[in-house]
Amino acid sequence: MKHLICNLKANKTYYEMLIYRDNLRNINKNNLNLIIAPTNIYLPLFKNESLNLCCQDIALNENLNLTGDISIEQLLSLDIKYTLIGHYDRRKYYHETEEDILKKIKNALKHNIKIIYCIGETKEELDRKVEYLTLEKQIARILNNIPIEKHQDIIIAYEPAYLIGSNITGDIKKIATTITFIKNLITNYYGTHIDVVFGGNINPDNIKDFMNIKNLDGFIIGSSCLDLANLQKIMEYMT
Repeated sequence: MKHLICNLKANKTYYEMLIYRDNLRNINKNNLNLIIAPTNIYLPLFKNESLNLCCQDIALNENLNLTGDISIEQLLSLDIKYTLIGHYDRRKYYHETEEDILKKIKNALKHNIKIIYCIGETKEELDRKVEYLTLEKQIARILNNIPIEKHQDIIIAYEPAYLIGSNITGDIKKIATTITFIKNLITNYYGTHIDVVFGGNINPDNIKDFMNIKNLDGFIIGSSCLDLANLQKIMEYMT
């Protein structure tokens, strides 16, 4: 079963989100693992819906209950199944380090919350031709410190930073080669299988081309999931 992860980021007002939730009930899930990641304040709106609920981030400090944080216990009470960790937005604007990211991942896995671990190179790293080295470091810094048996609770979301929020469609052949590189790296170094999804301006106009990447396990989408008509088209192409 392929994954379709919908990262709504900080979009939609309260009443817009109520309408979105209600209309989402009419979407045909088409045997996809549909994962919805709304803003944290809207998580309770989706608690009893027939989909997998994901938070966009978790607290760095597990037991301090700091102002502005959302605790693991609070997330579990809302039946949260997944969390995004390491998204480029967090790395860039909040200066999250690999140490921060690893700590969050360990906290989540400890409480059986599955991880959607975001990785990806910048345009500068691509231009310097060090993109594979960057991805290898991002993967190794996490998987080297996670028990092998927990690898099954991780999905890797490959999102080149320069495609996030852009109107650029990535090079399909390059992306396919990179997905193969990521999967081979994990198999060769760790002897395990981890699903890999791709994100970066996925939309109804290009989803068919991306579906030709045979070893891809799904997608993570942003702006395209805000319009449910677009989301339905993407889901139809995926099945």
